[in-house]
Amino acid sequence: MSSRKPKVIAYGFKHFRVENNKRVAVCKICGKQINDVISTTSNFVRHLKSHKESFTEYQNTTSIHIDPLQPGTFQLEHQQIKDDPYSPISMSQPQLDLSHSIPPHAITRLVRDWLAEDTPNFDPAGVCVGSQDVEATLFCKSPCSILAGIPFFTAVFTELGCTVEWMYQEGADLGPGAVTPTAVVRGPARCVLLGERPALNCLARASGIATRCSKLQYITSKAGWQGQVAGTRKTTPGFRLVEKYAMLVGGVSMHRQDLSGMVMLKDNHVWASGSITQAVMDARAVCGFSSKIEVECGSREEGSEAAAAGADIVMLDNFKPEELCVAARLLKEKFPFLLIEASGGVTPSSLLEYLSPHVDIISLGCITQGCPIVDFSLKVHKTVFEPFYGESKS
Repeated sequence: MSSRKPKVIAYGFKHFRVENNKRVAVCKICGKQINDVISTTSNFVRHLKSHKESFTEYQNTTSIHIDPLQPGTFQLEHQQIKDDPYSPISMSQPQLDLSHSIPPHAITRLVRDWLAEDTPNFDPAGVCVGSQDVEATLFCKSPCSILAGIPFFTAVFTELGCTVEWMYQEGADLGPGAVTPTAVVRGPARCVLLGERPALNCLARASGIATRCSKLQYITSKAGWQGQVAGTRKTTPGFRLVEKYAMLVGGVSMHRQDLSGMVMLKDNHVWASGSITQAVMDARAVCGFSSKIEVECGSREEGSEAAAAGADIVMLDNFKPEELCVAARLLKEKFPFLLIEASGGVTPSSLLEYLSPHVDIISLGCITQGCPIVDFSLKVHKTVFEPFYGESKS
């Protein structure tokens, strides 16, 4: 028998067989049949990612094979990663096409505004390159990033008469490589270069937010918390649609979109109204049954007043983690159907401290404020041009 040491065995796969010239496996965890698991790693890895708890060690899978010493057991060659609490969960196969949530006219309006901002009149550099067709490759230069913003990036180039061919789907983990080819843009040279910066700016920002959201989701899912991580309205003026969409791609709640959505009565509303009870009553008279009312509270007593007045959600703002857990538990005991949100000063490094079975939502301004971007670049393929004047030398 060979002395070769078996490699790390993948979680729970069995019953390898060949059917109609296709390799088939059955997942030991859920019993699902996986086709073509050897010819391509995508189906295999994608299915493992659906079992997030089990897939933690194998996020950087590079290949799979069968160990001849243990027939029927799939194995992985992978780069072992450290147990990083901020490692992103890939959302590479979202169940919904999130781009359908964006009205086409909204994308068109944004794209035209971005292009007009960047090129308000003449484009002198366009004379240098002309309108010959070129190809340019989009590269991601930030390892382990989540791709977000495809609809906006594509719309920029569509507006300019170019096409984009993507190598990854929205929400994909672009992997650990230092440089990852991500898409190819084709079109007239001057148009590709006109769209380059607006498209890259959008993609970099959206992917940065989605990556941070994915990491936050990983922290809470690993801890077994059943609540929702949420964004805020602390967004870039004029760019909220993109940033809220990126939160969706990253797997967190967008919270309310704007002031016309869910009613949130903050401290200034309460002080201007005279009391929490009065503010809730006035808001309910306007919004009726169709909107929830949330009240920002600085103490458990204020939370109790808000709930008694008919608030649907109480935000416990700027509580220390230990005080938050106690206040949330006491409020839930008195008002079992009340939703409780924690907010104020929560960061990725402190998020675990705020997790409580009595807290339903944790909102973080850092999802959009101070969030790092993902570094992308667009490189036109070099082309050798024939001279268009003078005589060529034989």
